[in-house]
Amino acid sequence: MQSCHFSQSLPRTRLALLLAAVLPVASLQAAELSANDSALEAQVERLTVYGEKQSDTFGSKSGILLKELPQSVQLLDVDSLRAQGLVSVGDLLRDVPGANPGYSRVGPYQSFSLKIRGFMADQMRNGMRQRYFEDVDASALNSIERLEVLKGPSGVLYGQSAVGGVINLVSKMPGADQSGSASVRLGSFSQKALNFDHSLQLSDASAQNVALRLTGELERSDTFVDRQPMDRNNFGLALVHTLGERVTGHLVAEYVSRETTRYPGLPVSLVLPDQDADVLDSSLQLGEPGFANLRSFAPLWQYWADVRLNDDWTLTPRLQYQQFNTVFGQVNLRAPVAGSPQLISRNGRQGREDDDYSIAQLDLSGKLNTGGFEHQLLLGYEGSWERGRFTQSNIRAGSLAPIHVQQPVYQYDRVAPVLDFAFDNAYNLDSDAWYLQDQLRLTEQLQLIGAVRYTDSKAGNGSWQAVTDYVPVSSTIWQLGLTYQLNDQFTLFAGHNTGFDLESSAAARSRSGAALKPEESAQQEIGLRLAAGDFNGSVALFRLERLNALTADLIDPDFSVNSGEQRVNGVELEGKWQVTAAVAVQAGYAWMDGEVTVSNDGDQGAALGDLARHQLSLSTSWQLNPQWSAYLRGNYSSSRPLLTGSDWTLDGYNLIGAGFSYQASQWSAQLALNNLLDQGYYTASGNGFVVYPGEPRQASLQLNWQW
Repeated sequence: MQSCHFSQSLPRTRLALLLAAVLPVASLQAAELSANDSALEAQVERLTVYGEKQSDTFGSKSGILLKELPQSVQLLDVDSLRAQGLVSVGDLLRDVPGANPGYSRVGPYQSFSLKIRGFMADQMRNGMRQRYFEDVDASALNSIERLEVLKGPSGVLYGQSAVGGVINLVSKMPGADQSGSASVRLGSFSQKALNFDHSLQLSDASAQNVALRLTGELERSDTFVDRQPMDRNNFGLALVHTLGERVTGHLVAEYVSRETTRYPGLPVSLVLPDQDADVLDSSLQLGEPGFANLRSFAPLWQYWADVRLNDDWTLTPRLQYQQFNTVFGQVNLRAPVAGSPQLISRNGRQGREDDDYSIAQLDLSGKLNTGGFEHQLLLGYEGSWERGRFTQSNIRAGSLAPIHVQQPVYQYDRVAPVLDFAFDNAYNLDSDAWYLQDQLRLTEQLQLIGAVRYTDSKAGNGSWQAVTDYVPVSSTIWQLGLTYQLNDQFTLFAGHNTGFDLESSAAARSRSGAALKPEESAQQEIGLRLAAGDFNGSVALFRLERLNALTADLIDPDFSVNSGEQRVNGVELEGKWQVTAAVAVQAGYAWMDGEVTVSNDGDQGAALGDLARHQLSLSTSWQLNPQWSAYLRGNYSSSRPLLTGSDWTLDGYNLIGAGFSYQASQWSAQLALNNLLDQGYYTASGNGFVVYPGEPRQASLQLNWQW
């Protein structure tokens, strides 16, 4: 990601506790459930996760039905989960087997901590890579319809992306009529949020119809961390228009801003030796709140049009422009002062980052018959352009005093720090890519999917307005998969998926002066989907590898070579059962084993950091009567290494949540209680000096009005 963010077995008691709390189904749309058979049949027709039909396609780009994807995929209904008091992308990932929700939104840039199957995940918006926009505000979900999680590398269609998988955020689009809603959320730690959502039709002429959807959210809250406010603004516009019978255009525009204090975390040396004891209060602020402000803001624009050339072929141009802007002061906790374990040394910096990212795509999709076989083809081109600038000054060495964890004294509440200029650098990356995907239907039961992508890039960095040394980088990746319909209930899928990532190596050269290769990834996966009456579920076995990873050059450790490798083996199970018309149960489990297999950094053979071997989620929801519904949810994560090769271990933890919902004709209310048992736990921060505390017990009440 961008430069400014450097920065066993299940215990029986916990398992029993979790099983006793059969947890939340993701849908508080309980008012829509009726006790009659037709409503139940409508629910059963849906895919495994959160009410998305099997006729949907992933990312609105691939053209492949969800039930025909040769990869694991989960879908989350965002409004339903937000009604359960979940407020960020990380929160939503808790019910996805194999996903790591990372740290809470009090940490800076939550997207850096999100992982799928042990490796980082990239975020997309409507099938186009976000790149920088994802870092502005992890809670900017008011304009999002659903969240799609595609497991493993998916670089053929989505370009350079993280190893673990793709998180695609699908924007809310206008409805068929004029309708809307407004809500207010109040909760623990002075949570105060207002949002609105309104759709309207500007024309009812069938040939040139225009529909709009306006969304917005304002939040002015505190958090569980002392002097850690959360001020957020999120405004969105979605427009759909038709030109005649052959052209449908879509416009998505959004502005997001977040202002808070950059949180330094708590020192590893004090809280990890005995994690069951409250050695330090989770609300403790050990930074410099008078200096360490963090403000991020950015616009996003997307436009795409589906131009139907004939009954079989569609041409789709896509454009995206986005920014990422942040101004920050940062204080970092380092090692304890020698002989004084409760006195923590610190350093810091002040900086600004301004990035632009543009994408242009042109896709041609359609059907072709050859020799009695049907091909569903997608041919495409993508051009992308990144322009980044990062300016930094450091707090003068030795001028920032250590802080005492029992009696913290803030140095910069009244006096500004002395800063020394460090650098003003730029990063540029231009890429051109061509890709081809073919979904070949051999029989009614058997389908093959093959795809290939070639990307040609050039990257440069250096002093602002003086970037001259551009490094050429190219990559060719491919995908092969199949789905086989065994019978009316079982579908077998298998695939080999690849990806590539330029972030760590672009604009860098080896000791010999040659361009470093992109990091690559490869996943082999086989799975079985089941759709049997009231039950939908799947099981998948996978091996995911990170290849060409950067590791030290043994001749000169100041340089890197592309010889590092890491792998994760795993099993995932997930399912949803509509027990009766009024009761639904959902569950997920993942077992993962990760290891560094090749490295020159002294960590070969080490377990991958921040990867829990066991994850479990269970949930249940009840429609008590036409007005009242309730849910109970819980998640378990086993212990995991703090970092790859670290001697520190983060303990496992359980989280229990519960809530009620009341639905009247035009208004509704939801009460949510999260971390009901007030379990203390810690999450990795990305470095070996600090951890972030998990969210304590919280309550929230959301009131909604619909028209």
